Amino acid sequence: MAIFSDFLSLTKPKITLLNIGSAISCYILAGGSFWGTAPLFLTGYLASGGSSMLNNYLDRDIDGLMRRTAKRPLPSGRVPGGLVLTLGLVLSVASIVLAWVLFNPLTALMIAAGILAYVVVYTILLKRRTDWNIVIGGAAGSFPPLAGWAAATNTIGLEALLMALLIFLWTPGHFWALAIRAENDYRSARLPMLPVTKGLDQAVTAIAASNMMMLGSWVLLSLTINPPTVFLLVTAPLTVLIAYYTAALIKNRSRDDSWRLFKATSPWLLIIQLGLILVRIV
Repeated sequence: MAIFSDFLSLTKPKITLLNIGSAISCYILAGGSFWGTAPLFLTGYLASGGSSMLNNYLDRDIDGLMRRTAKRPLPSGRVPGGLVLTLGLVLSVASIVLAWVLFNPLTALMIAAGILAYVVVYTILLKRRTDWNIVIGGAAGSFPPLAGWAAATNTIGLEALLMALLIFLWTPGHFWALAIRAENDYRSARLPMLPVTKGLDQAVTAIAASNMMMLGSWVLLSLTINPPTVFLLVTAPLTVLIAYYTAALIKNRSRDDSWRLFKATSPWLLIIQLGLILVRIV
């Protein structure tokens, strides 16, 4: 049972389920059948879980240097690296094939692009080299809504593009807020996260800029929904709280405010996804 738990954790279930939620919410919003959510869930878990396994494998050395990641299955030696690498590749390839067979080539292309963005662009090319890592590499999370819309329509709609933009803009501020809290860990692993390379003040400024653009993308997404009443009722309260915490961070520039902002932004995408689904249901 313990070994199953270890392998499950290597798929990063929280991130994977968030990615699947982005795909399913756009799939439903685009008019996809509720019966189709089951194969989309399976395909999404294989894609995100497989690429997460590859990320864990590639980062096993630096994970061992950070307190918050040192007990993960690979750096702690509880699971063999070769098996994780093989499973990660198999799951990733299987997700692309399934997307092609169960849906269409455009869905498979979006899933393949997301895997490549996360594993190759972010993990291999950027993460250890530049503090722009999470900005550019964060684009990996923008592909699930495009895949979900494509699965329903074999096209890419405006709403899916705006959801992709929202995720792209959410990612830097969310992870930089965490990085401020975990700055010593990133410094120990010699990872060029923004608070390490530029300091607290510049990191706060970057978070504020990213969050303001993110909130703007939320407004744009709301404008494409007709009527937007249900979406706004579901998503506005937490969005206003994020704006408040962002303003507090700009004013105080404290690590405590950064942590409050991180905790507020953590469930925000889930709330956005719920709002999009309820638009179709209601």
